[in-house]
Amino acid sequence: MRKLQRRWRIDDPNHEHDMNMTDLAITTRTGAGVVGATGGCMPTIPCMHRNRNARHWLVSLATLVLLAPLVAHAEVRISGFGTLGAAISDQDFVYQRFIDDGGTLNRDSLIGLQLDIQLADAWGLTLQAKAAPSTHDENAWEPTLSWAFLSWRPDNDLLLRAGRLRLPLMLYSANSDVGVTFEFARLPTEVYSLLPTTDLNGLSFARTWLDDSHEWTLEGYLGKTHTEWRYYLRDNMEPLFPAGVSFLGYDFLMGGLTLSRRERENLWRIGLHRTDAEADQGPVPRKFPFVTLVPGTDIGYYQVANEMPGPGVSFVDKYIIYLLTLGVEMTLPQDIRLVGEYGQRRVDNASIAGPNTHAAYLSLLKRIGRWTPYVYWAGIRSRPPALDFGDALNRNRVPDVIPGAAAINATQRAGADMLGPFDQQSWAIGASYSLSPTSKLKAEWLHTRTGVLSSFVGSALLYMISRMSFN
Repeated sequence: MRKLQRRWRIDDPNHEHDMNMTDLAITTRTGAGVVGATGGCMPTIPCMHRNRNARHWLVSLATLVLLAPLVAHAEVRISGFGTLGAAISDQDFVYQRFIDDGGTLNRDSLIGLQLDIQLADAWGLTLQAKAAPSTHDENAWEPTLSWAFLSWRPDNDLLLRAGRLRLPLMLYSANSDVGVTFEFARLPTEVYSLLPTTDLNGLSFARTWLDDSHEWTLEGYLGKTHTEWRYYLRDNMEPLFPAGVSFLGYDFLMGGLTLSRRERENLWRIGLHRTDAEADQGPVPRKFPFVTLVPGTDIGYYQVANEMPGPGVSFVDKYIIYLLTLGVEMTLPQDIRLVGEYGQRRVDNASIAGPNTHAAYLSLLKRIGRWTPYVYWAGIRSRPPALDFGDALNRNRVPDVIPGAAAINATQRAGADMLGPFDQQSWAIGASYSLSPTSKLKAEWLHTRTGVLSSFVGSALLYMISRMSFN
């Protein structure tokens, strides 16, 4: 399927379905210093998210009050950043939550403020707040506290932090909200969506040492957070499966290590991360058993909820998710820069693992004065068993003569929607123009081809876009 999308952005950043996208962006940032660089399914209740956000703000306020005597004599820096981005497609279905032929400002726009307080020679406090489209409501913006941590640097080679932190997940995760710090109009969605959040409440360390001409950095973290995984369900079967967008809340216990090696302007990085994900509604499904209705035939259905007749859905208390990340950024001859990243996400204890995926991108950039044109390829694909099971579940039908056939068939589609599989790749051509050291104008054309299906398509077309093309 082919799709032409144009995106204008002012910013401080199945079996065959194609999509083309054009982007324009201005990125800006104000203030001193550099921001952000560290070496069934029911929708969740909105008030729960408001309460969690309120707790984050209250904890930060209490911290400031407790540290007020120190802050009064500290060095304080305030900086701001923002992105105003517009995107439009020539198709009426929604892509990446917001993009369709009506255009949107919600996919990329945000505004933020950061407060850095140097309490003493080795101690610092950082607070960062931003307003952006909500992560649990398609029609709302929401203020969030992204960072709120206390840092201690006992020497030049060790940094310890405690509080609300940004994960050292991908190369640009720490500064992904500050578009002026990278050249892409938008970081490749295929890779930067492997986890629904990159923030947690916990502890982290960064240890640096030198080896000849190399600088090595080991980073680690451990903490908890609450986040939401987004689903789009085609059929309305309340209370089990409400139609449309649903956000399923999870408590994440996260830990990981990354090792980086820097040599002049070249950087290599590897990381291993683990997440224990417990859903708000309790145990999560591990396997959907098949229930045969006519012996000796394949007529039957997958039991996707215990309310359906059958042996019962197999559950586990939590999903155990492992994520392997690789990254490289290196300078080539003729002032060409190569940037590439790879991520492998695996659910260790569930056989219906739609989230089991491989994702990667590879880009070439060349600086020409104030211009930096670039090209990249990006792709994401769930493992074949997950894609095959999702396709089989979606296609499974019982004959109309079977009592309740319509309801049974609807449950099969709902179960397929909840698997969240991916199969797509994209090509992008773009450029950024440096208006000033703190502002960039960006433009990008993106061409996306989906395979069997892609959960980035948030509409009833999720399983209906095989081998179609449009512009």
